[in-house]
Amino acid sequence: MNIAFGFNNALSTGAIPRWQVLVHLHSGSIGWITLSLIGMAIWVFTGDRTVSDRYVRRIRIIVGLSVLAFAAFIVSFGLAFALGGNVFALLPIFGTGAMLMIWVAALFALTQLRNQPVVTNVHVLVAGGLVVAAVGATMGVLLGTEYVFGTFLPLPAGDRVGIHAGMMDTYVLLVASAIVEWFVLKDTAGRWTRPGLAQALAGTVGALLVPVAFLTNLLDVFLPVFALLLLVFLALFLGRMGWKALRRSPLRRGADAWGFFGALWLVVFVALFIWAIVGGVAADPAGAPTWFYAVFAHSAFVGMMTNLLLGVFSARTQETSDRRLWAEPAAMWLLNAGLVVFFTLKIAFDSRLGALVMGVGVLLGVGIMIRRLLAGPDELTPPGRRDTDAEPMPMG
Repeated sequence: MNIAFGFNNALSTGAIPRWQVLVHLHSGSIGWITLSLIGMAIWVFTGDRTVSDRYVRRIRIIVGLSVLAFAAFIVSFGLAFALGGNVFALLPIFGTGAMLMIWVAALFALTQLRNQPVVTNVHVLVAGGLVVAAVGATMGVLLGTEYVFGTFLPLPAGDRVGIHAGMMDTYVLLVASAIVEWFVLKDTAGRWTRPGLAQALAGTVGALLVPVAFLTNLLDVFLPVFALLLLVFLALFLGRMGWKALRRSPLRRGADAWGFFGALWLVVFVALFIWAIVGGVAADPAGAPTWFYAVFAHSAFVGMMTNLLLGVFSARTQETSDRRLWAEPAAMWLLNAGLVVFFTLKIAFDSRLGALVMGVGVLLGVGIMIRRLLAGPDELTPPGRRDTDAEPMPMG
């Protein structure tokens, strides 16, 4: 669905209808990224432990309800902004369902911390990211409610959406850095460290300052602090794990290559994020260059997150034999070369045609990973760790 709208956007001329932009955005950010990250969180917190049948049933219920809630919310977005009027009532109704499932995922991560034989930095970063996502989703539901009952949040007139978008953009940073660390350390990760905790706190606290800044109308006070915390986050990420991921050759196979590109685009995304805050774009979105939002969103959702999620799926299916050895590297290079082409054409000529190359890479990558998942075993094995190495830990 997301790729179909992306292709349509790329081939369209002139302004794209708002409903179409929002469906494309949310089918990618919620339907693809957040749903996949919930699945990844389950793997992170469960993959190397033996669990009970009751636990498995609970997980399946969470996943099933999340799929239904997110799908309904994405459709409601399109209908509300395409038809308007009373149809806007769909936003708080189905938005609440999606929000609750993100809260369930966040609470799952927090409660599972105590069940880990060793709580690592990856666990802390993922849990912090999901908490930020839950709070950000709550802000989104409140914004959706305003379309039904009128404006009631004390937000600045220039950018009301920032209270939601700022948090969702930061939550993916936290989880993305966790995935990179997971790829770098594989099964050698030890107990959480102070620098790792500081990185998690910098991203989480910075994100939680966003609603405070908007609700108190003190953007000039809090946004510089937010930018500083993002800079601290980036410095800690690069100093701890980012440089290790970037030293690995993209010519490798599997998660390491995807991790290289994911880490590279993470740096680009944070640089754009900080530039937007320092340059005043966050406070005055209308003043942004015409190319900015397309480049900003795609560097995060495609460059950073899609590379890393396909890396997660690659690691998950590492034991699955596949004769199409060319498919995964072809998808990776098409995706990343397509991003560069898309950004170049967008900045230089305000053209969206470069998205076609990028979209073909994403389609190929998702297709090959689905094929491997269907052909592979059901057991969950973290990257670099085989089932025979797992340490059993019974759970209620």
